[in-house]
Amino acid sequence: MVLLRRVSVVAAVVLVAAVVGTLLARWLLGGSERASLSVTVAGRSGHVAVGTTLAQAAATFGLHLHSGDVLDVNGKVLRAGAVPGRFLVDGRPASVGTRLRSGDRITVANAHDRREPLVRRIVRVSGGRTSDPQFTVSRTPGEQVIVSGALSHELVSVRFHPSGPARMESAVALTFDDGPSPQYTLRILAALTKLRVRATFFVIGYLAEANPDLVRQELRLGMTVGNHSYNHPQVPPFAQLPPQLLSDEIALGEQVLGRLGAQPRLFRPPGGSTSPQLVRAAAALGQRVVLWSVDPADWSPGSSAKEITKRVLSAVRPGSIVILHDGGGDRTATLTALPAIVRGIRHRGLQLVALTATPPRPRNPTGKP
Repeated sequence: MVLLRRVSVVAAVVLVAAVVGTLLARWLLGGSERASLSVTVAGRSGHVAVGTTLAQAAATFGLHLHSGDVLDVNGKVLRAGAVPGRFLVDGRPASVGTRLRSGDRITVANAHDRREPLVRRIVRVSGGRTSDPQFTVSRTPGEQVIVSGALSHELVSVRFHPSGPARMESAVALTFDDGPSPQYTLRILAALTKLRVRATFFVIGYLAEANPDLVRQELRLGMTVGNHSYNHPQVPPFAQLPPQLLSDEIALGEQVLGRLGAQPRLFRPPGGSTSPQLVRAAAALGQRVVLWSVDPADWSPGSSAKEITKRVLSAVRPGSIVILHDGGGDRTATLTALPAIVRGIRHRGLQLVALTATPPRPRNPTGKP
């Protein structure tokens, strides 16, 4: 009986020792149940130690955040990496210091590029706006709705809302195409200077490259210098050129004149060929399309100075834009007709003006740098 009691006591002691040993081992090892957490990382199951932070788990499992850029209205990077990616725990944003719990689902929400916000401004146009395309010297009252990037101030669109009919000015603009010509441009400039007239010259790019001093002389004498394309293509009609070629002709003509000190903001298409698409293409390059309302056909072979004068004075009105030529052929008759044309226009009480070079769209409408 005593022996049985001793055996029972020994068994109990052994059992207690085993339990205590197991508990001690778990405590020393951190406890297998408490030492690790089961988590799901980017769709895969895994384990992390108790107390692991989100940042530590991301490093362990090789998770990386990809940031996005802030772009301007044209898609150019304004602020690289300014849009941060985020870690999500159970579908909700969490800070990298968050301590994980068993069963947490960790995912990565990479950032996408963002466009800058837009701002819309309404500006009353003092004195009115010139039409595009422009056929006459006139201005229409109204206001412009300007949309631009809030950060870059890059222009997105400008829409003009007229508030009344166009007001024709008591002025006439003489314009000259197809130069510069070594034979006639200087002589026409001398005649205009003597008559105290400022005019507008629409210059062909490749001729300007060949005769740069003539363009510089036009500028020195206070004439407005406009763009008449680089090559003056006429077949097919200019407005029917492929869009890229059309834009290149306008841009190349502008670049040539820019190197000579001009800043052309007026564009006259060869042959007067125009279309809404052409107007938009020129406007995208900061140029307004200018045509005419009076064509005395001085380009027509055999036209005399008397005929040219008569055609101008019989058609001219307040606001007229007259097309003449200082290149492209024999311009002796045009040169001879100039004094009578100028006297006839002034006799009617009309002023002779050069066209203003206001672009159809401001390059920086906010006025900010």
